[in-house]
Amino acid sequence: MGLIRGLRSVISFLTILPSGAGTIDDMARYAFFFPAAGALVGMISGGAGLFLFKFLDHSLAGWLTLLTLLLLTGFNHIDGVLDLGDALMVRGSRERRLEILHDKHHGIGGHASLFFLLVLTGSVLSLLGSHVFLALLVAETLGKGSMVIAGGMGKPCPKGIGSLFITKLRERLFTNIALAIAIAAAVAIASCGPFFGGILLSVSIIFSALWVTYLQNLFGCLTGDMLGCTSELTRLVSLFAFIVLQGAFT
Repeated sequence: MGLIRGLRSVISFLTILPSGAGTIDDMARYAFFFPAAGALVGMISGGAGLFLFKFLDHSLAGWLTLLTLLLLTGFNHIDGVLDLGDALMVRGSRERRLEILHDKHHGIGGHASLFFLLVLTGSVLSLLGSHVFLALLVAETLGKGSMVIAGGMGKPCPKGIGSLFITKLRERLFTNIALAIAIAAAVAIASCGPFFGGILLSVSIIFSALWVTYLQNLFGCLTGDMLGCTSELTRLVSLFAFIVLQGAFT
């Protein structure tokens, strides 16, 4: 029952899918289910994309697929991209950067960051065609898995839901990271084979580790916004890697 409750809590937090109410404690305790929730979102949005690409121009199909993905996740991490984009543009102390990060008003840095993230993601999806299902299944799985890696690597900032999540996640650090990577690896390898799947998994882990190290050095701690932004960027990097591998070996 605990595993089922944990999975439902993770799905409830990461998506708009009806799975019942969840708690931060359950979500963090069973954070290794993040990649599984990502796989669910990837299958639904990828399936919708596969349908759209059969009947629509590829550019329009790619953008509508992205919209489907964002709707499924309730635009959950968009605010994180906005907040972090503003904070990264600040030249000052860690305290000043964190102050901007928690500011409710968004500036040009945040809007520009979100704009380029969405444009790049929509453009990459438009190039996938019939491969959109596998690409989104794997990329969304790896993106959600990166949040667990990030939470395990970073020191939590003092305030916010992100602090509670990271603190609880780290209480079962090895279990959460090991099982999250195992689930992500299983999805990637089952979808793309051991060679391609292994490369995509490695790229996502290396990128998320480097990105979190950069944020940790810059801010001194991690917030929920940073975890959400890590997921968005890792998904994009994974989609890029998928296209590169597809072009290199076909």
